[in-house]
Amino acid sequence: MVSIIMMTGYVFWDIISPLSTQMRAPVSEGGLSWSSVEYGFYAGSYSLFNIFLLMLFFGGIILDKCGIRLTGMLATGAMLLGAIVNYLALTSISPSVTTHVWFTLFGLIPSTLKLQVLIASLGFALFGVGCDITGITVSKIITKWFTGHELASAMGVQVAMARLGTASALSLSPVLSQYFGLPVSVLAGVVVLLLGFVLFFFYTFVDRKADKVQSYSKIEDHSTDNNFHFSDFVKVISNSFFWIIAILCVCYYSSIRPFMKFATDLLVNEYNVQQSLAGWIVSAIPYGTIILTPFFGMIYDRVGHGVWLMMAGCLLLMGSHLALAYPLVHSIGYALLIMVLIGIAFSMVPAALWPSIPKLVPIKQLGTAYSITYFIQNVGLMIVPILVGKIIDAHTSTNGHVDYTQAMLIFALFACAGVLSSCILLLFDKKQNLGLENKNINS
Repeated sequence: MVSIIMMTGYVFWDIISPLSTQMRAPVSEGGLSWSSVEYGFYAGSYSLFNIFLLMLFFGGIILDKCGIRLTGMLATGAMLLGAIVNYLALTSISPSVTTHVWFTLFGLIPSTLKLQVLIASLGFALFGVGCDITGITVSKIITKWFTGHELASAMGVQVAMARLGTASALSLSPVLSQYFGLPVSVLAGVVVLLLGFVLFFFYTFVDRKADKVQSYSKIEDHSTDNNFHFSDFVKVISNSFFWIIAILCVCYYSSIRPFMKFATDLLVNEYNVQQSLAGWIVSAIPYGTIILTPFFGMIYDRVGHGVWLMMAGCLLLMGSHLALAYPLVHSIGYALLIMVLIGIAFSMVPAALWPSIPKLVPIKQLGTAYSITYFIQNVGLMIVPILVGKIIDAHTSTNGHVDYTQAMLIFALFACAGVLSSCILLLFDKKQNLGLENKNINS
């Protein structure tokens, strides 16, 4: 149930991604006349509230203090509300209206933006708060029920369902937009989130009943032994091993999630692929993870070697970005092959990364640990799309063609940092016996 709920969040997260070319098109051609910088700001706005209002820290503390049921209801409700604001901005505000922005993030954000872009971004930022706190909550729910058992496999299934949401958005959003208009694609995402909100409401009853039947007293949300205290927050932030995996997380996700926001436009410009077909090619990334992520999770559960999985995934991602920066051929087949390789990398790292965090912190600190990880990740998810948007604008010719070489090198650089972080993590695991290379199923 919670995997399906998480899937609904990823549907909306990527509902706009395959429409980036259309959004930059003139209004007379059915577009919104957004610039690459404005689109980059919108993509990065997902993390605005999470970073500058510290919402992830509050969310993690609420989760550890108040439990998964209340936190989950608040988080899924925030996702839905933010999506509604996003939809209303695109349908009710004219693209011709501009506004002054006083917060420019040291020049990364334009001082003048379309009002439509600003309000849609604020809605997307509210959605981002709900989506990430939902992710933290779901991770703790899975840890609650699968610790000592198939933890990585269970998280792999959850990630696979999330990727199904991404794949559905990438492949179906262009079709809906082509036949019914761009706002209808966004509206479809809102409806899916409404279903997710209702489903979590029903989950709270299932979880309460399951607690009584299974009598998991040691990991009950409000048990005395697991009450959260501020000292737990201090323990998490003073855990150097936790910080290494958090840095690995932000490097990896900064290399792949922002890339997927621009991947469709990359195919349109570099490989002359139609936008609708480009969305399907990019969707090969998440579609492959639906099978592979649970598979790699099963390997981690039964064999171990979680750090090696993360390292191999980052290496494969770095090589794929370099292959797109300097393509051997400009063919659809070549592009599809690279997307498949990226999909494999998109499976290997999450299958090992998220189940490794509970090995470094106790469950009563897990909400806080996940919230800090998501916070650090959000820094990259906010800054990288804005930076890449500026690079793309700087490398756009007068006829509208974009040279993506420099942008792809940025993504490759973050993947390289992920490789270095995994090497450091492997070194510490061997010296300190952290258990990250051990299998998850208790013998």
